[in-house]
Amino acid sequence: MKGTHCVVVTAFACDPNLPSEPTIGWTFLRTTMDLCSQDERLDVVAYMNERSKVATDIRLRAMGLQDTVTTVGIRVPRVLRFLEHPSLTRLESVVWSKLTATELVRLTKTRKVLLARHVSFASELLPTPITSLKGTTLTVWGPVGSSGQANVFRIQPRGRQWRWHYLQQLLRDAISSIAAAHTARRVDIVISTSGDLAKAVENSGTRAIVFPNTILDTELIDLIESTRILRRDRGRPMEAGPVRILCVGNLIYLKRFELAISALTDPRLSNATLVIIGKPAMGKANYLASIASTLGVEDRVSFLGQVPRSDVIRNMFDADVLFHPSTREGGSGVVGEATAVGLPVVCFGGTGASVVLLASGASGTELPPVGSLTTSTIARSLLSTASMPRVASDKWGNDRYKQLESGLLQEAWVRNAKAYP
Repeated sequence: MKGTHCVVVTAFACDPNLPSEPTIGWTFLRTTMDLCSQDERLDVVAYMNERSKVATDIRLRAMGLQDTVTTVGIRVPRVLRFLEHPSLTRLESVVWSKLTATELVRLTKTRKVLLARHVSFASELLPTPITSLKGTTLTVWGPVGSSGQANVFRIQPRGRQWRWHYLQQLLRDAISSIAAAHTARRVDIVISTSGDLAKAVENSGTRAIVFPNTILDTELIDLIESTRILRRDRGRPMEAGPVRILCVGNLIYLKRFELAISALTDPRLSNATLVIIGKPAMGKANYLASIASTLGVEDRVSFLGQVPRSDVIRNMFDADVLFHPSTREGGSGVVGEATAVGLPVVCFGGTGASVVLLASGASGTELPPVGSLTTSTIARSLLSTASMPRVASDKWGNDRYKQLESGLLQEAWVRNAKAYP
């Protein structure tokens, strides 16, 4: 430690080797490290679970960056090690947060913490250890907020357990607003992937920044650009061939891909084809295949399973419209990729997918999240959206994280200067 101050990054999951949410912690940590390396007054201290520390340290050594950050792995007590089972991760993170809070208080006895950032894996229901920090430290929680719409579960065709999913989402929304407001009152800034959550936070008196955590790495952006050079993306004339619909995501009821299969029964989409990329939950069968068979459209539905990201991008260039009827999520990476390609998107308003679509500036349609929505309306929307111009978004590069973190760091220095003029 050589700086006069330190920036703390806490992220229960901070694994550079895992996809989606665990990688967000790593991405924000790398961004913070890059910014702080330009200021000799600053050191970086990162707290994470012990598993993430092992993976992070290996990556840091491979990059020659092991001396630029202090990583601290927090493991639950031996008697609670059963919480390390993947099915109990959220409970483990609650215990981890309490233990990390104690470590942060201990840190403040020897270091001046300028900025404390807690990067959550989207859930606003879980506590953050940075609430233990007081005084001049600027505390920032997020991105958090998994926007959902319970009424999407009421749309036909419905699964046998749709009522359970519907009630669960309603309960989650109610608890989320209460839990988020409680935590928000104990931090300085909340970064939210949800506009609705941001409003709830601001009503509690805390400043909120709406920021979808979607980001595309440089390699993926390069792949998209190189593929675009070989393609013509000028929109789809209405008189063109059969519409090609694409869905990407895990084959779970939360994603509601059965709505895409059902849309193929509408006369306007009688020749349309549907490609579904993704795998079922572990140990589960592909329940969507039987739905396609029951509806008599199985010959127009292709299940590709889990494929490399390069194949996902290729299919996005080949498709006419991405249908992402997910009921709930934070920042949708799939929608971010589609808008970067220029593929028009159909999703439900008020969800994390719609937040990304609106922020992208690309072509797309938000469906009203109401239980009375019909197959006919969905089919009409898919057809009209497929004819929209292919507008490629440039919003999702690595620099968007750097711009956010740079602004927070500057604000932290201003706060510190006011406290110690």
